[in-house]
Amino acid sequence: MKHRNFLKNKFVIGIMLIMVTIGLTSMKPATVIDPSGVWDYEVETPQGNMTGELTIKNSDGDYAVSIETEQFGTLELGNITLEGNEMTADIDMQGATVEFSFEFDGDAMKGSIATPDGDMDITAKKRSK
Repeated sequence: MKHRNFLKNKFVIGIMLIMVTIGLTSMKPATVIDPSGVWDYEVETPQGNMTGELTIKNSDGDYAVSIETEQFGTLELGNITLEGNEMTADIDMQGATVEFSFEFDGDAMKGSIATPDGDMDITAKKRSK
């Protein structure tokens, strides 16, 4: 009886190891992206769409993001993080924190800008080098 339970446990452990091995080998490696470059953006606002230039610079994994706007001039974002294909950042504008969220897909980007007055959508296309 003990021998039979021992064989049954070995069989169950063997099946579990096979399943883990299959699961691990089918996982895709994480793709490292670098969104550095110049992007032409468009933001949907209640007053109409705004367009301009968004620049992302990478210095050994430390990112700098600047956004050219007609209304506010050049905005330098802070607290920038990049995890996978998603970047977050923020800026203090006139005493209020404005939060940016970008999701990159090749040469396209979409995201949102969270302001005290509400959220706005942003899209961008990366310029060719």
